[in-house]
Amino acid sequence: MSPEILITFTILIGALVIFALDRFPIDLVALGIMVLILLLGPILNIKPEEAISGFSNPATITVLAMFILSAGIERTGIVNLLAHRMMNFSGNSEWKQLLAVILVVGLISAFINNTAAVAILMPVVMTMARSHRRPPSKLLMPLSYFSQLAGVMTLIGTSTNVVASSMLVHAGLRPYGMFEFTAIGVLVFLTGTTYFLTIGRRLLPARRGGPQITESYRLHQYLSEVRVRSNSPLVGKNLQQSQMRERYDVHVFEIFRNGQKLPHPLVQNTLQPNDLLFIKSSRQQLLQIQSAAGLELVADAHLDETTLATDKRDFMEVVIGPNSELIGQRLESCNFHYRYGCTVIAIKKHGEIIQERLGHVLLELGDSLLVRGFESALEQLRHEAHLIVTEELKMEEFRTGRAPIALAIVLTVVLLATFDVPILTVALTGSVLMVLTGCLKMNELHDAIRLDVLFLLAGVIPLGLALERSGASELLANLAAQSANFLPPLLVLSMFYFVAMLLTELISNNATVVVLAPVGIATAHALGLDPRAFVLAIMLAASTSFSTPVGYQTNTMIYGPGGYKFLDFLRVGGPLNLTLAVVTPIFIYLLWGV
Repeated sequence: MSPEILITFTILIGALVIFALDRFPIDLVALGIMVLILLLGPILNIKPEEAISGFSNPATITVLAMFILSAGIERTGIVNLLAHRMMNFSGNSEWKQLLAVILVVGLISAFINNTAAVAILMPVVMTMARSHRRPPSKLLMPLSYFSQLAGVMTLIGTSTNVVASSMLVHAGLRPYGMFEFTAIGVLVFLTGTTYFLTIGRRLLPARRGGPQITESYRLHQYLSEVRVRSNSPLVGKNLQQSQMRERYDVHVFEIFRNGQKLPHPLVQNTLQPNDLLFIKSSRQQLLQIQSAAGLELVADAHLDETTLATDKRDFMEVVIGPNSELIGQRLESCNFHYRYGCTVIAIKKHGEIIQERLGHVLLELGDSLLVRGFESALEQLRHEAHLIVTEELKMEEFRTGRAPIALAIVLTVVLLATFDVPILTVALTGSVLMVLTGCLKMNELHDAIRLDVLFLLAGVIPLGLALERSGASELLANLAAQSANFLPPLLVLSMFYFVAMLLTELISNNATVVVLAPVGIATAHALGLDPRAFVLAIMLAASTSFSTPVGYQTNTMIYGPGGYKFLDFLRVGGPLNLTLAVVTPIFIYLLWGV
């Protein structure tokens, strides 16, 4: 093994381990890969301009344009309008609601980024579930899964498809057409539909849910009513001076004095003997403050949103979306309360509900925050970029008058790409038209661009180049080609699908394609088979990740709002992954050939 191959494998294995550990932001890891390739360029035979070529790669720019096109569709309300029309027929039938979700997200995700589709449809689906007193967990997992299944039906359905097509071009092969693999994608989608309408829906968990958000956070278990004793050290102090929040992690909702509720802001009111405080605390904290702060437990206050909203403040659930500035921060360090004028009451993280020491919780993609604030503050949150509100926006908040224009732009992009006009050209042109026609504002254009994805592509594309230049891809291909001595072509194709399926659960789907595509192309050439079929198998496997909540961003986004546990994804998505691992290579073999 040459030094170049050894160095390349070291970078590759190190990157895979760091990606899998998820200790650092994915875009930072990608930049680190780029820096290593820059520094080691003379050894790896890679020039500096090639090491940073990921930024100018057509796939990176095309993906950027796709984000903008998706945002134009979102801001004009087309998706919400379509969702309402198709979901009206479902009524209270769980089977019909599931079918409606499948059809709506399937139609949308085939043509816009699936992450954006889930972000748009999640509030609609949760509103439908709550209005029929059905656990959102029965519908959110299908929403995520079918956004992925629909994304493999067209070239622009997901960024992974565009990356896979660009890998073909880089290898001197013909790129994929807009609908070239649609027949296979439709069969994959129908396989998933059959699975869910028969077996999958019976495996879906019924996590706690209801018409009131606080029920799913078990908030009533943490609400109590206490009285200030006459000898309490808190008498004569306001809430800030009392330091109840800092010392005991106790949050005061309301103060009642002589039967009257004191006005907000509460911090301006000094506490008096016999004041009644509605507080949020755990049982252990309650015992501490009773003795240390001179407070007397009156009764458990099983409050709900109706009781607590009498002062015009209300609850709202928001999910931390991709590219949010809150990712990697803590509530204390980002000054959430002063920034948004709302208080975080509870956090759902990785299937667990956190009620204590919220200021010290490290925030991640997909975390759900239960916030409370005045309507003006909640309205600000509703329009905050990269925060997904799980309640549905009103149609008047969209630019519905521009909807036909946005739809015409996207359809024109699809039509021109179908007739072999370069997807990069038409996608960028469509992005500019979205702004010029008023479908999208400039600040919304900026918010729509997923910098983490762009930096990821810019970092891992040079890694694919290093695999090629060093001979590492050829070495792996030769090892894979040796399997052809005892395996038929279909099983070799299946082997690549299976490896990609496992790898995408650990690292990004785009990174999976970049790493495996050169190996798949080299293997196909060595065996005299169609390299485009091998890349297609890798692409389809990388774009459909169901077994973990971290293998695909849409899974992470619905993890908290659905109240899922980690093993729920393995129980429901595992059989689907295995089913597709068997049938998808067969579909490619029969319809495409190898």
